[in-house]
Amino acid sequence: MKNKVSILLIAGMLLTASTGFAAVKYHSLTNGKGEVVYEEKSSAVSPPLKDYSKEELDRIHLMNTVWDEQIKPGEAAAIYIVPNNPNHVIDIKSTPHAVKDFDKLTSMVNVPGVPLAKEISASASDKYMFNNASVHMERETDAKPLTEQEKADIAKKLLTKAKSSGKDYALMPIQFTDNFWLSTVYYTSGSKEIALTILNNGDHGSVTSYWDENMDMINRKIEINGQDVLQKTWNDGSTTQLDWAYEDPSTGHHYLYTLSSMEGDVPAEELIRIAETIIPKAASK
Repeated sequence: MKNKVSILLIAGMLLTASTGFAAVKYHSLTNGKGEVVYEEKSSAVSPPLKDYSKEELDRIHLMNTVWDEQIKPGEAAAIYIVPNNPNHVIDIKSTPHAVKDFDKLTSMVNVPGVPLAKEISASASDKYMFNNASVHMERETDAKPLTEQEKADIAKKLLTKAKSSGKDYALMPIQFTDNFWLSTVYYTSGSKEIALTILNNGDHGSVTSYWDENMDMINRKIEINGQDVLQKTWNDGSTTQLDWAYEDPSTGHHYLYTLSSMEGDVPAEELIRIAETIIPKAASK
Protein backbone atom coordinates (compact mmCIF):
# COMPACT_ATOMS: atom_id res chain seq x y z
CA MET A 1 0.00 0.00 0.00
CA LYS A 2 1.32 3.43 -0.87
CA ASN A 3 2.05 6.11 1.70
CA LYS A 4 -0.90 8.13 0.45
CA VAL A 5 -4.13 6.30 -0.25
CA SER A 6 -6.76 8.04 -2.35
CA ILE A 7 -10.27 6.97 -1.50
CA LEU A 8 -11.36 8.29 -4.88
CA LEU A 9 -9.16 5.68 -6.51
CA ILE A 10 -10.58 2.84 -4.42
CA ALA A 11 -14.21 3.74 -4.87
CA GLY A 12 -16.81 2.55 -2.43
CA MET A 13 -14.40 1.72 0.38
CA LEU A 14 -14.25 4.22 3.16
CA LEU A 15 -16.80 6.56 1.59
CA THR A 16 -20.11 4.77 1.35
CA ALA A 17 -21.85 7.13 -1.04
CA SER A 18 -21.01 9.09 -4.16
CA THR A 19 -20.41 12.39 -2.47
CA GLY A 20 -19.60 16.05 -2.48
CA PHE A 21 -20.41 19.28 -0.76
CA ALA A 22 -20.72 22.93 -1.74
CA ALA A 23 -19.31 25.83 0.27
CA VAL A 24 -18.43 23.55 3.16
CA LYS A 25 -15.09 23.51 4.90
CA TYR A 26 -12.98 20.46 4.27
CA HIS A 27 -11.84 18.69 7.42
CA SER A 28 -9.07 16.41 8.58
CA LEU A 29 -8.46 13.95 11.41
CA THR A 30 -5.24 13.66 13.38
CA ASN A 31 -3.62 11.15 15.71
CA GLY A 32 -2.46 11.80 19.27
CA LYS A 33 0.70 13.48 17.97
CA GLY A 34 -1.25 15.93 15.84
CA GLU A 35 -0.24 14.18 12.61
CA VAL A 36 -2.91 14.12 9.89
CA VAL A 37 -4.18 10.59 9.22
CA TYR A 38 -7.21 11.52 7.11
CA GLU A 39 -7.95 14.63 5.05
CA GLU A 40 -10.59 15.83 2.62
CA LYS A 41 -9.91 17.79 -0.54
CA SER A 42 -11.82 19.06 -3.55
CA SER A 43 -12.03 16.73 -6.53
CA ALA A 44 -10.68 19.69 -8.52
CA VAL A 45 -7.22 18.93 -7.09
CA SER A 46 -7.43 15.14 -7.33
CA PRO A 47 -4.65 13.33 -9.21
CA PRO A 48 -5.35 13.19 -12.95
CA LEU A 49 -6.62 9.90 -14.31
CA LYS A 50 -4.26 7.97 -16.51
CA ASP A 51 -4.77 8.45 -20.23
CA TYR A 52 -5.09 4.94 -21.69
CA SER A 53 -4.73 3.98 -25.34
CA LYS A 54 -7.63 2.17 -27.04
CA GLU A 55 -5.54 -1.00 -27.05
CA GLU A 56 -5.02 -0.77 -23.30
CA LEU A 57 -8.69 0.03 -22.68
CA ASP A 58 -9.68 -3.07 -24.65
CA ARG A 59 -7.29 -5.18 -22.57
CA ILE A 60 -8.61 -3.72 -19.33
CA HIS A 61 -12.22 -4.32 -20.40
CA LEU A 62 -11.54 -8.02 -21.02
CA MET A 63 -9.54 -8.25 -17.80
CA ASN A 64 -12.47 -6.80 -15.82
CA THR A 65 -14.84 -9.30 -17.44
CA VAL A 66 -12.56 -12.20 -16.48
CA TRP A 67 -12.23 -10.79 -12.96
CA ASP A 68 -16.00 -10.52 -12.59
CA GLU A 69 -16.77 -13.96 -14.02
CA GLN A 70 -13.84 -16.09 -12.87
CA ILE A 71 -12.66 -14.84 -9.48
CA LYS A 72 -15.15 -15.91 -6.84
CA PRO A 73 -15.74 -14.29 -3.42
CA GLY A 74 -12.74 -14.89 -1.19
CA GLU A 75 -10.36 -15.56 -4.09
CA ALA A 76 -7.42 -13.68 -5.60
CA ALA A 77 -5.53 -14.30 -8.82
CA ALA A 78 -3.03 -12.92 -11.29
CA ILE A 79 -4.81 -12.34 -14.61
CA TYR A 80 -3.04 -12.43 -17.95
CA ILE A 81 -4.94 -11.22 -21.02
CA VAL A 82 -3.58 -12.35 -24.40
CA PRO A 83 -5.12 -9.81 -26.84
CA ASN A 84 -3.90 -6.21 -26.84
CA ASN A 85 -1.10 -7.00 -24.39
CA PRO A 86 2.23 -6.34 -26.16
CA ASN A 87 3.93 -5.45 -22.86
CA HIS A 88 2.80 -8.71 -21.18
CA VAL A 89 1.06 -6.98 -18.29
CA ILE A 90 -0.44 -9.02 -15.46
CA ASP A 91 -3.18 -7.73 -13.16
CA ILE A 92 -3.62 -9.01 -9.63
CA LYS A 93 -7.25 -8.86 -8.55
CA SER A 94 -9.35 -10.23 -5.72
CA THR A 95 -12.99 -10.45 -4.73
CA PRO A 96 -13.95 -9.77 -1.12
CA HIS A 97 -14.97 -12.54 1.21
CA ALA A 98 -18.73 -12.67 1.80
CA VAL A 99 -19.14 -13.44 5.51
CA LYS A 100 -22.38 -14.40 7.20
CA ASP A 101 -20.97 -16.05 10.34
CA PHE A 102 -20.02 -13.57 13.07
CA ASP A 103 -17.37 -15.80 14.66
CA LYS A 104 -15.68 -16.17 11.28
CA LEU A 105 -15.83 -12.39 10.84
CA THR A 106 -14.09 -11.72 14.14
CA SER A 107 -11.34 -14.17 13.21
CA MET A 108 -10.70 -12.14 10.06
CA VAL A 109 -11.26 -8.56 11.25
CA ASN A 110 -9.40 -7.70 14.44
CA VAL A 111 -8.71 -4.15 15.57
CA PRO A 112 -6.73 -4.33 18.84
CA GLY A 113 -8.72 -2.78 21.67
CA VAL A 114 -11.87 -2.28 19.58
CA PRO A 115 -13.61 -5.64 19.13
CA LEU A 116 -16.53 -5.94 16.74
CA ALA A 117 -19.95 -6.27 18.33
CA LYS A 118 -22.60 -8.73 17.20
CA GLU A 119 -25.26 -6.35 18.46
CA ILE A 120 -25.13 -2.55 18.64
CA SER A 121 -27.76 -0.29 20.15
CA ALA A 122 -29.05 3.23 19.80
CA SER A 123 -31.25 2.63 22.85
CA ALA A 124 -32.44 -0.23 25.02
CA SER A 125 -35.38 -0.76 22.68
CA ASP A 126 -33.65 -0.12 19.35
CA LYS A 127 -31.00 -2.76 18.69
CA TYR A 128 -29.18 -3.58 15.47
CA MET A 129 -28.01 -7.14 14.87
CA PHE A 130 -25.14 -8.35 12.69
CA ASN A 131 -26.41 -9.42 9.29
CA ASN A 132 -23.41 -9.95 6.98
CA ALA A 133 -20.05 -8.50 6.02
CA SER A 134 -17.76 -7.97 3.07
CA VAL A 135 -14.06 -8.39 3.90
CA HIS A 136 -11.04 -7.62 1.75
CA MET A 137 -7.98 -9.50 3.01
CA GLU A 138 -4.45 -8.41 2.25
CA ARG A 139 -2.91 -10.31 -0.66
CA GLU A 140 0.56 -11.78 -0.29
CA THR A 141 1.63 -9.69 -3.27
CA ASP A 142 0.59 -6.54 -1.35
CA ALA A 143 2.63 -7.53 1.68
CA LYS A 144 5.60 -8.47 -0.53
CA PRO A 145 5.31 -6.85 -3.97
CA LEU A 146 6.47 -8.83 -6.96
CA THR A 147 9.72 -7.82 -8.61
CA GLU A 148 9.70 -6.94 -12.31
CA GLN A 149 11.42 -10.26 -13.03
CA GLU A 150 8.80 -12.18 -11.06
CA LYS A 151 6.04 -10.39 -13.00
CA ALA A 152 7.73 -11.26 -16.29
CA ASP A 153 8.10 -14.92 -15.26
CA ILE A 154 4.42 -15.15 -14.28
CA ALA A 155 3.34 -13.47 -17.52
CA LYS A 156 5.37 -15.98 -19.54
CA LYS A 157 3.86 -18.96 -17.72
CA LEU A 158 0.32 -17.62 -18.05
CA LEU A 159 0.76 -16.89 -21.75
CA THR A 160 1.81 -20.51 -22.28
CA LYS A 161 -1.16 -21.68 -20.18
CA ALA A 162 -3.59 -19.54 -22.19
CA LYS A 163 -2.27 -20.83 -25.52
CA SER A 164 -2.45 -24.46 -24.42
CA SER A 165 -6.04 -24.02 -23.23
CA GLY A 166 -7.15 -22.13 -26.32
CA LYS A 167 -8.42 -19.24 -24.19
CA ASP A 168 -7.57 -15.56 -24.47
CA TYR A 169 -6.71 -15.36 -20.78
CA ALA A 170 -5.12 -17.36 -17.96
CA LEU A 171 -5.20 -17.18 -14.18
CA MET A 172 -2.80 -17.99 -11.35
CA PRO A 173 -4.13 -18.16 -7.77
CA ILE A 174 -2.73 -15.66 -5.26
CA GLN A 175 -2.82 -16.33 -1.52
CA PHE A 176 -3.98 -13.96 1.22
CA THR A 177 -2.21 -13.04 4.44
CA ASP A 178 -4.02 -13.14 7.79
CA ASN A 179 -4.53 -9.37 7.77
CA PHE A 180 -7.63 -7.56 6.57
CA TRP A 181 -7.31 -4.19 4.92
CA LEU A 182 -10.97 -3.27 4.42
CA SER A 183 -14.23 -4.54 5.83
CA THR A 184 -17.85 -3.41 5.74
CA VAL A 185 -20.15 -4.89 8.37
CA TYR A 186 -23.91 -4.59 7.94
CA TYR A 187 -26.35 -4.41 10.86
CA THR A 188 -30.14 -4.44 10.65
CA SER A 189 -33.03 -3.49 12.89
CA GLY A 190 -36.36 -4.23 11.25
CA SER A 191 -36.39 -2.32 7.95
CA LYS A 192 -33.40 -0.19 8.95
CA GLU A 193 -29.82 -0.98 7.96
CA ILE A 194 -26.51 0.63 8.90
CA ALA A 195 -22.97 -0.15 7.78
CA LEU A 196 -19.68 0.03 9.67
CA THR A 197 -16.67 0.25 7.36
CA ILE A 198 -13.10 -0.14 8.65
CA LEU A 199 -10.01 0.66 6.59
CA ASN A 200 -6.80 -0.78 8.00
CA ASN A 201 -4.17 1.77 6.95
CA GLY A 202 -1.43 0.35 9.16
CA ASP A 203 1.51 2.73 9.33
CA HIS A 204 1.14 3.92 5.74
CA GLY A 205 0.64 7.64 6.39
CA SER A 206 -2.48 9.63 5.65
CA VAL A 207 -5.57 8.84 3.59
CA THR A 208 -7.05 11.47 1.28
CA SER A 209 -10.62 11.57 -0.01
CA TYR A 210 -11.63 13.80 -2.92
CA TRP A 211 -15.13 15.23 -3.07
CA ASP A 212 -17.33 16.67 -5.81
CA GLU A 213 -18.26 20.16 -4.65
CA ASN A 214 -21.72 20.33 -6.22
CA MET A 215 -23.77 18.12 -3.95
CA ASP A 216 -25.95 19.61 -1.23
CA MET A 217 -24.50 18.30 2.01
CA ILE A 218 -23.65 19.58 5.48
CA ASN A 219 -20.21 18.59 6.75
CA ARG A 220 -19.05 19.40 10.25
CA LYS A 221 -16.65 18.21 12.93
CA ILE A 222 -18.14 17.06 16.22
CA GLU A 223 -16.86 15.22 19.29
CA ILE A 224 -17.98 11.78 20.43
CA ASN A 225 -16.42 10.32 23.58
CA GLY A 226 -13.75 13.05 23.35
CA GLN A 227 -12.74 12.00 19.82
CA ASP A 228 -13.03 14.10 16.66
CA VAL A 229 -15.70 12.80 14.30
CA LEU A 230 -16.75 14.15 10.90
CA GLN A 231 -20.51 14.22 10.47
CA LYS A 232 -21.92 14.41 6.95
CA THR A 233 -25.64 14.80 6.38
CA TRP A 234 -27.14 15.07 2.92
CA ASN A 235 -29.79 17.76 2.83
CA ASP A 236 -32.46 15.50 1.39
CA GLY A 237 -32.15 13.64 4.70
CA SER A 238 -31.53 10.31 2.99
CA THR A 239 -28.09 9.55 4.40
CA THR A 240 -25.94 10.37 7.39
CA GLN A 241 -22.29 9.38 7.70
CA LEU A 242 -19.82 9.55 10.58
CA ASP A 243 -16.06 9.27 9.97
CA TRP A 244 -13.35 8.89 12.61
CA ALA A 245 -9.86 7.53 13.09
CA TYR A 246 -8.47 5.14 15.69
CA GLU A 247 -4.80 4.62 16.49
CA ASP A 248 -3.62 1.41 18.13
CA PRO A 249 -1.50 2.75 21.01
CA SER A 250 0.80 -0.28 20.99
CA THR A 251 1.72 -0.18 17.29
CA GLY A 252 0.74 3.27 16.06
CA HIS A 253 -1.27 1.67 13.26
CA HIS A 254 -4.27 3.65 12.02
CA TYR A 255 -7.79 2.44 11.36
CA LEU A 256 -10.33 4.67 9.62
CA TYR A 257 -13.99 4.11 10.42
CA THR A 258 -17.20 5.09 8.67
CA LEU A 259 -20.64 4.50 10.19
CA SER A 260 -23.46 5.24 7.76
CA SER A 261 -27.19 4.80 7.34
CA MET A 262 -28.05 2.53 4.42
CA GLU A 263 -31.75 1.71 4.48
CA GLY A 264 -34.79 3.05 6.32
CA ASP A 265 -35.15 6.17 8.46
CA VAL A 266 -32.03 6.39 10.64
CA PRO A 267 -31.80 9.92 12.08
CA ALA A 268 -28.37 11.46 12.64
CA GLU A 269 -28.99 11.50 16.38
CA GLU A 270 -29.55 7.74 16.37
CA LEU A 271 -26.35 7.12 14.41
CA ILE A 272 -24.44 9.28 16.91
CA ARG A 273 -25.81 7.26 19.84
CA ILE A 274 -24.65 4.08 18.12
CA ALA A 275 -21.21 5.59 17.50
CA GLU A 276 -20.95 6.37 21.22
CA THR A 277 -20.99 2.62 21.88
CA ILE A 278 -18.21 1.95 19.33
CA ILE A 279 -15.72 4.81 19.65
CA PRO A 280 -13.27 4.37 22.57
CA LYS A 281 -13.26 7.20 25.08
CA ALA A 282 -10.33 9.55 24.66
CA ALA A 283 -7.76 9.72 27.42
CA SER A 284 -8.12 12.73 29.69
CA LYS A 285 -6.31 15.74 28.31
